[in-house]
Amino acid sequence: MGYETELAFFRRQLLALKISSCVVDDPLHYIPAQIDLGLRQILFGAEEYAALLVNDMLQAQSNYIYCFLDEFGCKYIFFQLPGREKRGFLFIGPYLLQMPSRQWLQEKGQTLGISRETEMQWEMYYNGLPILEDENWLLIMANTLATAAWGPEQDIRMDYVQYTVPDRYKLTYTRSIARSIHEPELNLQSLEQNYASEKRLMEAVSQGQLQKLAAATKEFKEAARRDLGDSLRDRKNDLIILKTLLRKAAEQGGVHPLHIHRLSSRYAEEIENVRTIAGSVKLQEEMMLSFCQLVKNHSLKSYSYYIGQVITLVQYDLTADLRLKTIARQLNVNAAYLSELFHREYGCTITDYIRSERISHGIRLLETTDLSVQQIAADCGVPDTSYFIRLFKKQTGLTPGQYRENFHR
Repeated sequence: MGYETELAFFRRQLLALKISSCVVDDPLHYIPAQIDLGLRQILFGAEEYAALLVNDMLQAQSNYIYCFLDEFGCKYIFFQLPGREKRGFLFIGPYLLQMPSRQWLQEKGQTLGISRETEMQWEMYYNGLPILEDENWLLIMANTLATAAWGPEQDIRMDYVQYTVPDRYKLTYTRSIARSIHEPELNLQSLEQNYASEKRLMEAVSQGQLQKLAAATKEFKEAARRDLGDSLRDRKNDLIILKTLLRKAAEQGGVHPLHIHRLSSRYAEEIENVRTIAGSVKLQEEMMLSFCQLVKNHSLKSYSYYIGQVITLVQYDLTADLRLKTIARQLNVNAAYLSELFHREYGCTITDYIRSERISHGIRLLETTDLSVQQIAADCGVPDTSYFIRLFKKQTGLTPGQYRENFHR
């Protein structure tokens, strides 16, 4: 496939703008919940994704870019990708052209049967979506990628679709979206306690405060225990909602979307792989701790724009060309100014920072994998193994082999 570089670049640009994208290689058998950030998984259950979307995807023509507005007011773009083992597609979205009014959200929530205690999660889903004042640039970029994928000889066309869920699909009324008609409504005091506990949890995570998190987690679990579903599906839906809250908290904490996306994608898979109620409880605690640590370790709030971008570029790919001139050119800034600014804000040179990140990454690989030192050096962006060993010993006082031996001992 001769368009992988363009595809990777396009998706990085989307990521920087907080627009989700997803490649689906086998829609007949599996469509991930990431495709709409988990909304339909909550409403219909995970198994319905293929049934809801597969026919539209399989009827797609190779030279068409499809733009559609779904029944929830969210916009998407998707088109077929050639040259993959099975019929593959790129999904872009969801995104909004304008924020829905509170009245629309309330009326739509009532139509769907969303209960009062989940109104905040419903609104936060929309608050977390990117808003594009003008989507023309996105369509142009999609057209450019489609042309690179299918070849300039293809006449790439746009097709606008009004997409709605077929009538035969009924909402799966879980406790996460709507309470059973036989179940009494939570009283006002319980609702207030639930919202207050969620707010304190998000504050702790957004500040990266592990000590605050301990108390907030205990309070959140006690409040959530009153409203936990009995089935494993209920628990998974609750975890999906929690993950959305934690994503928002991490964003408020100044974490770059790159790190949020990586951690969120990992947990999207782990949520679906949970097989027991006890496992869901353990995963809930792990998610809260991981997102709090993410903010603690990767918040860019205290740095200026350029320094935040440097840190993100380095952490994104240690094997990339990370010379000062290259980074400065990418950021369209003077190299000398960038170097001085980084030293003033971070306390060391860019070169020293990159070296430290590479050795730290090497330490993690030595502790968690059986990769050879040569493979680890390459993964850290230092293809010269001897040079990597010298750098590693200079920073840790041990060779990589000695460090791994001591760690396992």
